[in-house]
Formats: sequence, C-alpha cells, structure tokens
Amino acid sequence: MAGTTLTVYSERFAIKGGFAISRGSKTEAEVVTVKLTQNGKTGWGECVPYPRYGESVPSTLESIKALEADIANGLTRQALQSRLPPGAARNGLDCAMWDLDAKARRA
Repeated sequence: MAGTTLTVYSERFAIKGGFAISRGSKTEAEVVTVKLTQNGKTGWGECVPYPRYGESVPSTLESIKALEADIANGLTRQALQSRLPPGAARNGLDCAMWDLDAKARRA
C-alpha cells in the first residue's frame, strides 16, 4: 500500500434510547474513524476504544497516527499484526486496509 495517505479522527454518535449493560449505560458512542486513500480510492475502518481494556480515544488516535509514515511506505496487514497489539487501534486500521484492498481490486 505504498503511497497511501492516512486520515484518522473521532466522532460521537447518539444512541437512541441509550445502551445499558451490567457495567453501566451510555447515551452516545465515541468512534475512531480511519480512512486510507490511495490512487483515488478510500478504505474506511472504525473502532471503539474500551476503557475496560486500557484504551481511550486519544490513545487510539495516537497509536494509529504513529504509523502514518509506515502506512505511506507500504505497511501491510500482515506487518500491522506485529506493529500494534490486539485492540481498537489495530482493528480500525486493519478494517480500513481490507476495505482499501477490496476497492483497489474492483476496477
């Protein structure tokens, strides 16, 4: 994926009626959106950082942004597996890579 540009940001979405589980409830979801663009095609991925696993939106954004140069230089999905631990950041970036690859194969 050499020459790929990265865009990553957070968004908040209201949850109609709320969402509740035994650990608590919430009325909105904060999602990290990842976009990878190459040759006029854009792959999208999303992830939700969970504080329960030591994740936050700022730390997830930072983890993904730290790989920007590697992404521009052709970071592969396989290499990503050893660059980031399992979690929200790796998931969002991996999904964007899959989506971009699928769109690139569709002519």
